[in-house]
Amino acid sequence: MYTGLLHLHSYLPFVLFIMIFVVLLNSLRGWITGTSFDKYSNKFVLVSMILIHLQWTVGAVLYFVSPNVKSMGEAMGDSLSRLYALEHPLLMTVALVLVTIARSKSKKSNESKHHRTNFIFFALALACILLCLPPSWL
Repeated sequence: MYTGLLHLHSYLPFVLFIMIFVVLLNSLRGWITGTSFDKYSNKFVLVSMILIHLQWTVGAVLYFVSPNVKSMGEAMGDSLSRLYALEHPLLMTVALVLVTIARSKSKKSNESKHHRTNFIFFALALACILLCLPPSWL
């Protein structure tokens, strides 16, 4: 089970990155042209939110069953252990919250201002994700 979750947590980010880039490009296009927030934009944001929640859930399960995660006291002395025990989960949670806020702000109406909101929140979420990638990804 651990191996399957680890593989899912390792390969799902590729799909998530693609969706985040689609949302960013679509939002930038909509922001610049002033087009309304249509149903396709809404679907892109929804799929991205579902993917990041799934990724976070798998990561939360791995956090408690992984041999890489040490107790907080032990983790502070080693930068890699600190990344797995504190920095990675914390920044991924911040990214999840940012994407969720973007979705909640834009799901009800079709105003063009939601493109700007989504672009800002998704860019911040992407920055959080990129800041705390494990060294094996770099």
